[in-house]
Amino acid sequence: MAYKITQELCSACHRCRMECPVHAIRFKNAKYWIDPEKCISCGKCVAVCHNECISDPEHPKAPAPAHEKVIKECDVCVLGAGGSGMMAANKAQDLGAKVVLLEKMHEVGGSSWYAAGFRTHWSKKHAELGFQDNREELYREFMEKTGYRDNPKLVRRMFEANEQFADWLMDEHDIGDEYQFERGGMGHGKEFVVLKPQRAWKDAAKRIDKMIGPGEAGSFLAEHMQDEFLKGGGEILFHTAAKKLLMNADGSVCGVLADDPGGEVEIHCKAVVVATGAFSRNKELMNKFQPLFYDDEGKEPIHIFTGAGCTGDGITMCDEIGADIDYINRRVNMFGPMRHPYPSASMAAYLAMDGFKITSEGKIFHDHMGVEVSPLISDPKWMGWKIADDTICETALEESMQEPPQSPGMDLPAFQKHWREIFAEEALDNSIVMADSIPELAEKLGIDPVEFQKNVDEYNASAGKPVKVPEGMPDFMAPKHSLLPIQKAPFYAIKMKIFHEDAIGGMTIDENASVLRFGEPIPGLYAAGDTTRGIMVSGDIGVDYLESIFSALTMAYDEGYIAGTEAGKYATGIKEG
Repeated sequence: MAYKITQELCSACHRCRMECPVHAIRFKNAKYWIDPEKCISCGKCVAVCHNECISDPEHPKAPAPAHEKVIKECDVCVLGAGGSGMMAANKAQDLGAKVVLLEKMHEVGGSSWYAAGFRTHWSKKHAELGFQDNREELYREFMEKTGYRDNPKLVRRMFEANEQFADWLMDEHDIGDEYQFERGGMGHGKEFVVLKPQRAWKDAAKRIDKMIGPGEAGSFLAEHMQDEFLKGGGEILFHTAAKKLLMNADGSVCGVLADDPGGEVEIHCKAVVVATGAFSRNKELMNKFQPLFYDDEGKEPIHIFTGAGCTGDGITMCDEIGADIDYINRRVNMFGPMRHPYPSASMAAYLAMDGFKITSEGKIFHDHMGVEVSPLISDPKWMGWKIADDTICETALEESMQEPPQSPGMDLPAFQKHWREIFAEEALDNSIVMADSIPELAEKLGIDPVEFQKNVDEYNASAGKPVKVPEGMPDFMAPKHSLLPIQKAPFYAIKMKIFHEDAIGGMTIDENASVLRFGEPIPGLYAAGDTTRGIMVSGDIGVDYLESIFSALTMAYDEGYIAGTEAGKYATGIKEG
């Protein structure tokens, strides 16, 4: 029997499709599926699946042998080996702490595995290039933009850690050659330095989509910092999920209770860093933070990018000991609609400025990427269509193949050459609808043909005019030609969906990344990354402005660096520095 993919856990990162030697894996309604007629059960897809959602139904994995409770001693225990956890573990270890890192999945990275890069507003690279340090100005702007809802001491510490983290990577962790200066960015065009991995990531050639990794800074740094951590004597326990924080009688944290496949593991330590990631996969928690998210009966489910292990474990454990949980200031984005993630052939055609977009009911729709909740939420099916013709798609694909790949050895151009075959494949499952005429396309979409033809005619009246570039659009998305008409068959409707990248929120922390209880630090307990409220504020400002200044990955790294610093100092008795 063929292998199967657990659909609700698939983030569609493309690794399995690119690894399959017999091309048995294809898209079906925004997820990957394995063709049982082609699958040879070689197991390569299982080995590369970050979310561990591929299995052989005929040969289930044998249960691990049971063992007595395992007890380990260390100075700092870090929960979660995603972006923030990896940085916290390495920083604490650099300060002399003995560190044990627990990860519930089979490899490091978490949701940062899919991320592209992070912002650095000041570093020694900035100084070398003669740029002015504008962090004080940016700090004041940040506090004003966010309505002074953030702890000012934490915001200042984040800007300081942003520089310290960058220099630490370059000076102590062999990343100096990886940094390149890049002016501006998406959103507000700030100046920053970003990490561009120049050393080829081992699976870069397996990457076919510039919009989602692995193959960029997130996966590169996860693997690189894993190597650094192990080289420094750290210990990682995979498939080991923390379930309870252990407390001393005085209210301080003294350890962690966890489960591995064979039984319980008890870690005795002086400090704990909770870096368990987002809570996207936990419906109960999501209903507290954003009740709309899973209200999807009869609608297209939101596509979730966060990892399968993101079930809010850290929030649950901290809540059990009375930690302050902020359910208001959080980010649960419901972006779109977007053609994301899909094979890059249809993605490139979707991103073309030519053509137009409609809801499932046939109403003209315009993208709104700077808001937390997409206006498409008012559509009865939570989906829509990008309308284009053969010339628009062909032009979009030709132009996208001329772009230099973002990752060394990236196989995107080779993949896009076969776009017609990919379109035909997606048409089998109505992810793309094709027709030889406009009336036929309207009929297949189930919308009013007269109104649809009117929309096409109004759009075509604008053909030949320059395309208006949306503010903040990155260069690779900018159009290279005037607006193309919709006139050459076949005509296409490319499916659009709401998608979700991260659920950030949870424990309230102070400027030292200490978890608070009734507003006071819990001794020995620190938190970082998506599982914290951190500097997150609710609403569109938390999506648009915060992302342009820090980005989710930047916040995770900076908080991880702070938490690792303070946990390492606390556990080793270092007073300053």
